Amino acid sequence: MLPFQIKICGVTNVDDTYWACKCGADAVGLNFYPKSKRFIDSDRASVIVAAIDCHNQEQDGDTGGETAGVKKVGVFVEMPVAELLETAHRHGLDGIQLHGDEEPAVAKEIRSELSKNGQHCFLIRAIRSVPKELTSASESKEQTAKLSIEIASWVKAGVDVILLDAAMPGEYGGTGKVVDIANIADLKSEVPLVLAGGLTPANVEAAIKESGLAAVDVASGVESAPGLKDRRKVKEFVHLAMKSFQGMN
Repeated sequence: MLPFQIKICGVTNVDDTYWACKCGADAVGLNFYPKSKRFIDSDRASVIVAAIDCHNQEQDGDTGGETAGVKKVGVFVEMPVAELLETAHRHGLDGIQLHGDEEPAVAKEIRSELSKNGQHCFLIRAIRSVPKELTSASESKEQTAKLSIEIASWVKAGVDVILLDAAMPGEYGGTGKVVDIANIADLKSEVPLVLAGGLTPANVEAAIKESGLAAVDVASGVESAPGLKDRRKVKEFVHLAMKSFQGMN
């Protein structure tokens, strides 16, 4: 089961966070990787989390407590497991996203510790593939087979969702590069897939239609500068994604 359909990732301030929630995003990504352009420290994360919780409480009040609420997802790159879990607990995260060069054993350890601690977080693994413009037709098919094997190893380790992102040397997400969508339908996965990598208001409808996936994640594609969201782009992206998802039903 998908924990979210539209995730606005890499928020760095309260205004952008509240706007994403107001526009209808059902998940927000908080980046805890110090080398990221969208990194937020614990103090700033606490303020952003409070804004999300406030929005959710307002929505519950308006609907009689029937909404699921906007999910808080922490993005981590090779952070020690104990520190990662402490961060997730401190900020009441709903989801943990592994976006570095971690091995499946890390996901297995996190899943085990979450169970011991009584923490309830869904676990996302970001898998980075070669961007579309660097992939030939034959390489695309070969890569699809490799990705299916990689996905299976992470599912076996206990992840709940696989996020498909585009790889760039030295970058962990938010590259603006477009994922090779052509063979996504051929990927084998026992858990839901989320499309990320180079999505913008201009291409999200076509990307959803071509990939057939029911969830998207965006960071740089709705920004005016790294870490600063563009209100018009966020609103348009969420609207078009929602429209596309409704058309799939």
